[in-house]
Formats: sequence, structure tokens, C-alpha cells
Amino acid sequence: MAQENIGWYWLCGVNSTDLDDSGSFVLDRVSDNTCFIDLVDVLPHLWFILTAASVLLALTCFVRFKHSWRSDYILRFPGHILRWLISIFLLLCLFASLAEGILTDETYIQSLGGSQPHLYLPPITALVACIFSLVYYHHMEVWQAGGMAFVSLLYYALAALGEIGKLINLHDAKQNSVEIARFDLSILQLICYSLLFLLDINVIICKVFRSNPNPSSEIVDDLTSSEPLFRAYYVNLASQVSFWWLNWIFFLGYKRPLDVPDLGKLPESLNAETLHQQFKEEYEKEKLQAVSKGHQPSLGKVIVRIYFVRMALAGILKLLGDFAGLVGPVCVSGIVLYVTDFYYKTGRHEEVKPHFISASEFMANGFVLAVVSFIAETFQFTAAHLSFYYSAYYGMCLRSTIQSMVYEKSLSLSTFATTGGDMTVGQITNHMSTDPMNLLYMFQYFHFLWTVPFLIALVLYLLYVQLGTAALLGSVVYILVIPVQLWIANFMAKHQKNALYLADERLKHSNEILQGIKLLKSYGWEQLYVKVVEKIRLQELNHILRMNVGYGVIGFIVSAAPLLVTLLTFGTYPALSGEDLTPDKSFSALALFNLMTGPLFMLPMITTHLVNGIISTARLQRFFMAQEVEMQSAGNDWRERDYKNTGHGMDNEHVGRHNENGYDDNHIDEVDETSSILPKVVVSKRSIKYGITHTTKLGHVPRSVAIKITDGNFTWDKNSKRPILSNINVDIPAGELTMIIGAVGSGKSSLVSAMQGEMTTLSGSVQFSRTKASIAYAAQKAWLINATLQDNVLFGESLVSKKYKKTIDACAMKPDIDILPGGDQTEIGEKGINLSGGQKQRISVARTVYSGRDIVILDDPLSALDVHVGSHVFQKAIVGNLLRKKRTVVLVTHQLQYLHHAQKIIVMKEGRIAHQGTLQDIVDETPDLYNEYQQAVKTATESETEIEETLRGLSEDERKTVFRKQISRELSKQSVSIPKGAKLIEQEEMEKGSVSYKMYFFYFHAMTWFMSMSSVAGYIAHGTFTAGTNFWLSSWSEAGISADNSTKEPLSYYIAGYAGLSLAGVLSILVGNVSIAVGAYIASKKLHITMLQNVTRCSMRFFDTTPLGRILNRLSSDTNIMDMKLFQSIDTTIFFSVGYLTGVVVNCIVLPIFILFAVPLLLCGFLLATFYVTTSRSLQRLDSVTKSPIFAHFSETLSGLPTIRAYRDQDRFYHALMKKLNVNNMTFLYLQSTHRWNGLRLEMIGTIGMLVAGIGTIISSMNGSTEPSKVGLAITYIIEIGAYMNFAIRFAAETEMYMNAIERIKEYIGVPNETYAGTEPAVDWPKHGAITMQGISVRYAAELEPVLKNISLTFRSGEKVGICGRTGSGKSSLTLALFRIIDTYKGRILIDDVDINQVPLSTLRQRIAIIPQDPILFNGTIRYNLDPENRRSENDLWNSLEISQLKETVKRMPEGLDSLVSEGGENFSVGQRQLFCLARAFLRRSRILIMDEATASIDIETDKILQEVVATVFADCTVLTIAHRVATILDSDTILTLSDGNVVEYDTPENLLENPNSIFSSLVNSNQ
Repeated sequence: MAQENIGWYWLCGVNSTDLDDSGSFVLDRVSDNTCFIDLVDVLPHLWFILTAASVLLALTCFVRFKHSWRSDYILRFPGHILRWLISIFLLLCLFASLAEGILTDETYIQSLGGSQPHLYLPPITALVACIFSLVYYHHMEVWQAGGMAFVSLLYYALAALGEIGKLINLHDAKQNSVEIARFDLSILQLICYSLLFLLDINVIICKVFRSNPNPSSEIVDDLTSSEPLFRAYYVNLASQVSFWWLNWIFFLGYKRPLDVPDLGKLPESLNAETLHQQFKEEYEKEKLQAVSKGHQPSLGKVIVRIYFVRMALAGILKLLGDFAGLVGPVCVSGIVLYVTDFYYKTGRHEEVKPHFISASEFMANGFVLAVVSFIAETFQFTAAHLSFYYSAYYGMCLRSTIQSMVYEKSLSLSTFATTGGDMTVGQITNHMSTDPMNLLYMFQYFHFLWTVPFLIALVLYLLYVQLGTAALLGSVVYILVIPVQLWIANFMAKHQKNALYLADERLKHSNEILQGIKLLKSYGWEQLYVKVVEKIRLQELNHILRMNVGYGVIGFIVSAAPLLVTLLTFGTYPALSGEDLTPDKSFSALALFNLMTGPLFMLPMITTHLVNGIISTARLQRFFMAQEVEMQSAGNDWRERDYKNTGHGMDNEHVGRHNENGYDDNHIDEVDETSSILPKVVVSKRSIKYGITHTTKLGHVPRSVAIKITDGNFTWDKNSKRPILSNINVDIPAGELTMIIGAVGSGKSSLVSAMQGEMTTLSGSVQFSRTKASIAYAAQKAWLINATLQDNVLFGESLVSKKYKKTIDACAMKPDIDILPGGDQTEIGEKGINLSGGQKQRISVARTVYSGRDIVILDDPLSALDVHVGSHVFQKAIVGNLLRKKRTVVLVTHQLQYLHHAQKIIVMKEGRIAHQGTLQDIVDETPDLYNEYQQAVKTATESETEIEETLRGLSEDERKTVFRKQISRELSKQSVSIPKGAKLIEQEEMEKGSVSYKMYFFYFHAMTWFMSMSSVAGYIAHGTFTAGTNFWLSSWSEAGISADNSTKEPLSYYIAGYAGLSLAGVLSILVGNVSIAVGAYIASKKLHITMLQNVTRCSMRFFDTTPLGRILNRLSSDTNIMDMKLFQSIDTTIFFSVGYLTGVVVNCIVLPIFILFAVPLLLCGFLLATFYVTTSRSLQRLDSVTKSPIFAHFSETLSGLPTIRAYRDQDRFYHALMKKLNVNNMTFLYLQSTHRWNGLRLEMIGTIGMLVAGIGTIISSMNGSTEPSKVGLAITYIIEIGAYMNFAIRFAAETEMYMNAIERIKEYIGVPNETYAGTEPAVDWPKHGAITMQGISVRYAAELEPVLKNISLTFRSGEKVGICGRTGSGKSSLTLALFRIIDTYKGRILIDDVDINQVPLSTLRQRIAIIPQDPILFNGTIRYNLDPENRRSENDLWNSLEISQLKETVKRMPEGLDSLVSEGGENFSVGQRQLFCLARAFLRRSRILIMDEATASIDIETDKILQEVVATVFADCTVLTIAHRVATILDSDTILTLSDGNVVEYDTPENLLENPNSIFSSLVNSNQ
């Protein structure tokens, strides 16, 4: 044809009937002209591309769209998600149209020899336009420019008209049948354009005609913040689905380790408080419904009502993804059939006529099937990742809600529920940690529960269609395997339950060892107690080993089952069907069998998670119904607060402001954040409502009375009818001091607990003054929070500098603050671990003084203070501050010298008020008590004089210096010496960077190299043998279609080879699984025992400088990771890595050119993995680090419930938890999102590899280079390669995270020990008990100043030595040096002429007896606490109890000596615990006894008896008695006075008394 007459031939083809001879369109009947119709169809798309580009360019260049939110967030228009879904579907239709046009054009080329471009050009332009429309729409939303929709509206209308034209053309050509692919696709595209047209009309109506005149008012609060936002719902759907919005965090995380501020904040809808309120509203409704129906409320129903619809989306996505996952294996059959036709030249002789291809022709094309597989796999993993993300997302919401509900409930739990009831603190902590996590895991895996059986059934059906009866025969293996797996899962769950119980027991004992390590070292019992832990640990490990083996067996079954199934199926197929096995059937079936591996593996785990979730729900339900504290003293329930009000949870009528003069109702306008969480005074109506029982009508409390108890009978357990306190009738005078005294265990602390509503009222009432009823409380065991010293004093109140300074001075805290590195901004560690008992109590008292509350309850805070410090605090803080301001003070004490200050004295005895009245009233009633009072006054005066003597003649500055030194010594004795400016407790270090390869070698060495190498070799062998079976299957199935029967082997040959390789694969996986399970057991056993033994052998300096929580973390969390998680993670990493590499190798063997694509894909995967692991590591560590404060805060709260409730501070603590939950929830969500981001991209790389391999093998087979069976083999492997790559990298990152636990364990294995070795002395050493100190200098650590300086002393055998001196003078240090607990760096100590440095450490400590200052009892029986070595007879034990005044107490207990001591000895008073320690010392029968202020917590009468007993029982022993009171040591043979680490005086009392210049003489004489 001539060049000038080319016309439209370039578009319509040279032989087109749509053109005339001149190349022009034949338009006699337009609808018949296909080429012209296609040309017209192109025009709307071209117009839109040009117009949209122009509009975007114009608006970008000439118009500035400025808003108050950042441009990387969008506000979605109505119909956003639907538009994106329709547009994506339209894109797929247009891709299909393009493929249909190319295939139709192929028929024209084969028949007419020329191409007709009009068949595929319209879809190309439509594709470009569709992509442009999405870009255009995105900018509409970014700019919030609804008017831009007019352009797209016109485009969709014109595009729809174009599709109508195509349909008319097909109708006229008699091609309007669903069999014709072009017709089907045109219908679908018309529907899409029509729906998009309607969506644009909706946008125009909503955003143009109903537009808000003030667009900024539509901006949600989330977007106005300057902080980064978790933006998943403020991006377009494509970004949300692909997690593209997350890219920024990967770039940041790759540059540097992430920190919490980098993450910004969560949207309001994910705020912990919002989630809590949603859940609580539903739970309250459920409670009302349950009450009306007369049954218990169901927590499960509440969860279902809130989350059923939300979780349904994740379920639908999971199901659709599973359906899509079946497409690839089904396509394998079609692809193999397609290449078989080409390879064996079957069906290629038929003449092809030009035609629009049918749908069946379209779907039979191998290339189309390869693309369909690619799209289906892409959809499958996208849907799966989204499903898992939403499941984790809603699981996180539920976890957060449950944690906040548990915390809220805990703040109202009765004291009995937490100490003596059905639940221990550990169990309550489980409700905060384990149970919410169980529900999270249940949500994460819930949809697998119903989709897995469904998927298995569907796969079996497809296999039946492919292979008939043989498939059903093979499926019998699965039918047998599933119940076996469920049985194994049940077996594992049983052993896990036992292991967790034993882990709790182990931790309880480990915690006791750490809490009492100083005492254990003093007794030389640390290894004895470690053996108890070791015994429990071995039992725990036996259960863990069974679990590990169960896990290994499941892995073995999952890997072996497909091999056995395929062997059975393929082996029986020829016999049952009468047909040869062909590649299309074998590899399609193999791909389907492979699909079942994952679900089979997950089924037991899913079942376990579901069961755990159900059990946790039931446990939580019981907890939510647990006994609560009575409300008679608390007024309005703090939980009845208005969350929508920006106030802080109280109605204004119940809010008042405290000032220094008391509670003022008239300053409501001045309410600040702190005071707003304090309820108003209790009025009678509320009092009656909240639990004043067995009363009719209550009268008003007079103004002169602060607290009135009438006919009160109280108990701890609401189910108990036996009162702990009986017939209590007392009025606490307002504005005065009331003192409660009595013997140990008489009910003093219980009485103040009853006043606060902490006990259950059996009968009677507790009433408070109408006007002044706010309470401040200092517990007997001082409770501090992990915050600064100032925060502990302020306790939520605003800082008033003058008031704060007065409080600090009154409580003698100025020297403490001066000596601390950060002053009052120094952080106080957990439970005040860095402070002495006295410092903790003074802070506790300072808190009550500063609070301004009307009623101050002090539960024996003076017992922990030196007498002179106690006197200062009493005079300045209690008398000079509290009483001067007319605040009511209730003081529990043994310090009888202050009785004359009390307006009222209450004497408790056996749970009753024995006497009450003024001091004169008490004196008249009980003369004996008056004698004790006089003795107490005398003793106190002695101690005061002792201090005055020491300080006499010193200037004011020098006195301050001495006081600072005292505090410094106290601090160094209890805690740490810290460089200036440092924190007492450093923030727990967050590891940065990757774990060294040496750490992996360390762990593999602990597993033993044999087990480590065996497991790796087993997995590699399994991958090799599995590949071998599949190559064998390839040869077998190829023989089924080969035309050459001469080389065909008999069926038995193929079956035997397949069976042999399968058996080898099964055995190798068994070796791999068992080796790693046993190796993990060996490593766990070795590392934990080594760590615990090493830690307990560390010096006390290590325990002084390391928070116990950090050590316990190694023994709990890190050990749990090592036991349960690490080996599974390593196991999975190796399995998937080998699987991935096997897939790559197989494809490179089948298609050598694939290596050209494999290398870039591997490189991309590696770079992506590096990118991901760096950020994921940071987020994983942040998740761990932000989780700890939640549990620390919870644990802290549980231990301080009475204090928090007394101060009415529940709301503040609750909101503190909310903040911590928000931070952890944010890190968790980012972490889950990064997993999905990585998974999507890695699987996309694998899927691209699948497309490349699929198309490559098809082309290779069409060229005759690759057999059809090899094509099937390659595609079968490549289908799984993306998932394998994803899981390999994901679990490798997880393994690295878990290896940090090994890193931390290794650190504690390497901590330096005390020197335990030495030469054993004689069995009866020390025979005499003579002690010689030769020029010793002692210090707590090499970097600290010495606490004893060049001391030389000799204590004769049987000598009674009294040691006195002020705090920090070195008294306790002297005794610690005898036990080698602190470092004697100069000189030496001899006992009976034996150098104690040469004696084995345990032997030394076991040969000396000590009664320590801090009484500690351990969990177990009384017998075990007295004699853990089981060396003493029953009579010896009873004798020791009689000596220590405890015989009657123990006899009254039901089990006698076998009665249980609760955790920390909480079922005994502090004084009784001290007496048990005395009994221990008596049982030791040592020639040397050390008494270190052993009677500090004992009333004076008992103390007097004990002093007489000691003098009698230890008459032949050398006794060193440390005391602050001179009276205690007056009867000693020798007096040793220390000052600042030096010996000031050392002589007999007689000689010292004769010397008028001696300090001792002046002390005694001043009191005569």
C-alpha cells in the first residue's frame, strides 16, 4: 500500500473490514465498525489524562492550599474506601482487557498475518487514565477541594458511554454472549465507571453544595497537634493497605535507634481512657442485665458485643485470602497442560480463525494463568496481613481495656483480697499481665480457628476433583494426624500449666532469697536456699522438656504428614484410577498438599490460645467480682466520675481545696488538678449507703470528734464471722493527738485500718466529722513511689516552696537532701530500695505533714528512727506542725516516752480496747504501764544526752557536717555511693545495635555443639530429601505423558524411590526437631543454675547497687524467653531459611537463567531485611521497655493501696497508668505495623519471583528446553518462596531480640563473686569465741571511704561487749566485717587464733550467730524458718520459741510448728518476726552471738524479758550487742564506743564510770 494512503491502517490493521481502500472508516453503520468504536473509546481517557494533569499542575503552581494540619495526613471524602476498591477492581479488569486484546490480536496475526492495535490500545489508555484518576482523587482529599470532582465526574460519564458503545458493537456483531471475554469485561467496566460516577456526585453534594463555610472546623483534634500521629486512618486506602504511610519510621529507625518521643501519639479513638470507657459502659449494662435475670455478669458477652462486628472484617479478609491462596495451586494444573501441548506438539495443527477469544480460551492460556496466580497470591498475602493486623489491633484494644479495668478494680480491692484471701499479689499481677496477653493472642489467632477446618475441607475437595479416590485415601493421614496434634497440644498445655506454676514457685523463692540476701549471707544459708530453687527448677525443666519435645513432635508431624500423604496418594492413584500420573495432576496436588502444612502446624497452637483466652476470661470475671474495700470512709466512689468533663473526675459539689488550716468548702473556684481528685467529707447518707452495717439511725458526729466508732466489730474476711477487733467504742478528739499503744499483735494497726475502711464491718459504725474528714496516712512499712524525693513528699499536691521547706526541716530531711546527688530531685528506687528504713519513714511522715489533710494517721513510723531523730520528728513535725495547726493525729507507737503529749491514749490488748483516756486515767488504771512509761522517758533522755555529748562544743556548721556524715554512712550502709549528679537507680539500659555472633556461639555452646549441629544438619537434610522426592515425582509424572514407552520404568520403581526419599526426609526432620528441643533443655538448665548460683555468691555491694527488680527480670522474663521462646524462634528461622534456599536452588536447577533474576531478588530481600530488622529491633526493645513501667506501677500500687485510698488519690494513679498504657499501646501498634510492612514487601518480592519463574519456565518449555513436569515443580516451589522469605527474616529478627535475654543472662553469669574457698577449720571451731582485730580498715567498696579505720581490739572468750555510737559511727560495719560481708582491705581478724580470711566463707558464717536489725521470714513452715537444715529436734525448736516468747503464739496456731508463714512473713507482726529471728539465733548454739539492734520493733516489756533470757542462755558465749540506748548495754562486761569509724573508748563499764571525762560516764551520770 502506498505511503500516502496509510489512513487508519496503523490502528485497524491492513486487512481490516472496518476501513475502505483509502484507509478511512466505513461508517454506513457506525455500531458495526469495531475499530471506530475503539477509537472513540480512547478519547475520554486521553482527554482526562490531559485535563487532570493540567488541573493538578495549575493548582500546585498557582494555588497554595494551606491548612493547620500537615500534608502527609488526609481527611477522607465520603465513599473513599468504596472508590478505591472499585478503582482497583477496574484496574484489574483493564489489565484483563489488555490481555484479551493481545490474545484476540494474536488470532488475527495467525490468520491474516497482520496486527490490529485497536484491540489493545484502548485498555492501555484506560489503564493510564485510571491510575491518573486515583492520583487526582488523592490530591482532592489532600487539598480538600471537592470542586475538582466535576472533572472526574465528566470523565466517568464519557468512559461509561465508551463501554456502552463497545457493547452495542458486540451486539451487532452477534458477540454479546457471556462466553465472549470482551463482552464480560465491557460489562464489568461499565458497572465500575457508573459506580464511580455516582460516588463523584455524592462528593459534589457533600463537599461543594453542603460545604462548611469554615473548613478548619472539620479538622479533627488529632491533626492539630504538633506531635507525629499514628496516621493509619489519615492516609488513603492504598497507603493504609500497603503500610506505605509507615516508610518514615523505617528511614528514621535506620539512621538512629528510635525512642518513644519519635512515635508521637495515638489518635483519640485509640486512647486507653476512650477504650476503657467504651468497655466499661458495656460491662455496666451487662451487670444490670445479669442482676435483672439473677445470674453473674458475663465478661465474654461484653467482649463479643463490642468486638464481634469489628473482628468480622478481619475474618472476612482471612477467608477471602484463603480462597485466593487456592488459585495458585489450581493454576499450576492449567499451566502444565498449556506447556504440555506445546512441548509434545499436541493440538497445534488446527487452523485458527480471527475472532474475539472466549472466556475459556482466555483462562486456558498459560501466561494468563501465571498472571492470575501472581494477582491471586498478591491478594492472598495482602488480605492475610491485613487480617492479622486488624486482629492484633483489636486484640491490643482489648488488652489495654482489660489492663485498665483490672487496675481500676485493684484500686478498690479489699486488703484481705490481696493478702489473705483467695488471690495472692502474684495472681492479681497475672490478671494484669498474663490474662490480657492471653486475650490478645486469642484475638490474633481466632479467625484461624474457623477458617483452618474450612480451608482443609476445601483443599480435600479440590484434591478429590484432581485425583479422585486416591486423594481421599491420602487425606486419611490428615484425619488421623489432626486428633493426634490436638492431643499433643493438650499434653503441652498441661505441662505448660505445671511449668508456669513451678516458675511462679521458683520466682517466689528467688525473690525471697534476694529480699533476704543479707540475712542469708549472715547465716551462710544462701546455697541452702539456692538448692531449694534448683530442685523446683529441675521439676520445671522436666515439664518444659516435655513441652519442647511436644513442639518438636508437632513440627515432625507437620513436615512428615505431607510426604506420607503424597506417597500414599500418588502411589495408589494409578491403581485406583487406571490412569498414569501426569505432571498437571501431580504438581497441582503437591501445591495443594503444601497449602495444608501451615494450617496443620497452627491448629494445636490456635486451640491452645483459644482455651487460654476462655480460661482467662473466666478468671478475670471472678476477679471483677472480688471483695472490695468498704466505702464508709471514702465517700463517693472515685470511679463515679464524669469523663466528658475536663475536671478530674468529681462533681463540683464534692470538690474542695485543702489549706494549711484544714478543709475549706468555700474555695471551689480555686480547685487545682491535685485537690480535684479528693472527695468531699463523708456525709451520713453516703456513709449508710457504703457499708455501715447493723445500725439503724446514726446521729451527727460532734465538731469536737474527728472519728467516731460505735459498737464496732471488724474482720478482714467478709465471709468470716469471727471479729479481729471486738466491741470497739472510741471517739478520736478533733485537732488533738491520740496515741494507740499495746503489745506486739494486739491489734493496733488493725484499729487504724478499721478507721480507714480497710476492714470489713461485721457490726457497728465508723463516722467522720462533717467538716474535717480528709485523711493522710503513713503506713507501718513506709510506702514510697519510684519518683523523685520531692514527688514522694508532695504526692500529687502542688509545690508551695515555703510550706515544703518547713516540712523538710520538721522531718529532719535537710541533711538527707544535701547528701543525695540530685538533692530532692534524686530518684528513689523501687520500694525505696536506695534508702534506709529511717529515711523512708521520714519521707512518709513528711508526706502527711505536707498534705494539709485534717486527719493524720501514723502507724508506728518512729520505730524505724534513731531515738534522737525520732524525737526531732515528733517534736517538730507532729507537735510543732500538725498539732499546732489543729490537725487530728492518730499515732500508733511503742515509744511510750511521748505519752504525756497525747490528749487520748488507747491501750489495745488481744483485739480489744483494754483502756482509753488521758495519761492520768491510764496511770490510775494500770500502774505497770506507768513504770514502762517512766523507763521509756529515762532511756530516751539517755540517748538524747549521748548525742548532745557528741556534739557538745561544736559550731552549728560542724554539727551539720556531723549530721551529713551520719546520713552518708546510713546511705552507704543501705545502698550505694553515687557520683554527683547521677540517679540512684539508673534507667534500665536499652540495648542498641545487633547482637554479636559471639552470643550465638555462647548459646550454641550451652546447648552443646553436638545438639546444635545435629539440628541444623537435620533441617538441611530434610530440605535436600524433600527436593529429591519432588524431582523424583517430576520424573515419575513425566513418564505418564511421555510418548516413548521404551524407557518407562515400572510403577514399583517410582513408588520405591519416592518412599525411600520420603522416609529419609521424615527421619531427618525428626533428628532436627529432637536435637533442638533437647539442646534447648540443656542450655536452659545450665544457664539458669549457673546464673542463680553466681548471683547469690556476689558481694553485698552488687545487691546494694542493683535493683532487685532487675535481677528478678533475669530470673523471670529473660529465663522465660530462654525456656519457651528462643529455641522455637531459632527452630522456625532455620526451617524457613532452609525452605527458602531450597526453593531458589530448585528453580535455578530447572531454569538456569532464573539465577539472573534470583540474585537481584535475593539482594532486594537482603536490603529490605536489613532495613526492617534495624527498625523492628528498636521497636521491639521499646515495646519491652515501655511494658515494664506498667507492671512496676501496678506492683507499686498494690503494695500501697491503703495509702493511696487514704489520700483519695486513686484517680491520679489511674491516669498515670493510662499514660503508660498509651505509650506501650503505641509501640505495640507500630511494631505490629512494621511486621506487616515487612511481610507484604518480602512476599511481594517472592511473588514477583513466582511471576518471573512462571513466565520463564513457560517460554522455556514452549521452546522445548524444559519438560512440563519441571515447570510444575518450579512453580510449586516458587509459590511458597515469598512466605518462606518473610518468615525466615521475621523470625531471624525475633531470634535476635530473644538473644538479648541470653546477653543479659551471660552478663550476670560473669559478675565477680565473693571468695568462698578456704581451709576448713576444726569441727568445733570456734571453741572459745575469742575475737582479735589487728589493725583492720574496712570499706563497702574500693571507691568509698573507709567506715572503720585501723582498729585493733580483742574480745575475750565469753565476754559481753556493748557497742554504742551514733548512726554511721561504724557499729554495724564492725559486725559485718566479722562475717566478711564487707571488704577488710587492711589488717586481719582472728577468731580463736584462726584468720577468718583463710576459713571457707560459708563455714565462717555458719559458725557465728546473729540477730539482725531487719526481721525476715521466708515462705514455708515455722519449722523450716527456724531450722532449714533440719538439724534440731522438736524439743529444741519449742525451747527456742519459749525463750523468744513465741511458744504460746505458735501453740495457738492450728498446725503448730508446721503452720505456714506467708510471703514475707506478712501473717506475723513486725515485732513477732523479730522474735522469730531471735529463736533462730538461739538454735544455732554458736560461741559468738551478735545482736544488731535486735529489739527495735518490740515493746519495752518484752524487750526487758529478752535481755534477761539472753544473759542466762548465752552466759558462756561472746556476745556483741549494738544499741543506741545505754540502758540496754549497762550490764555488759566491756563497753566499746565508736565515732566516725574510730574507737573512742573501750573499757569495762566500771572503769569508764570511774573516769568522769569518759563519754560513757557522762551519759550515765546525766541520767541519775
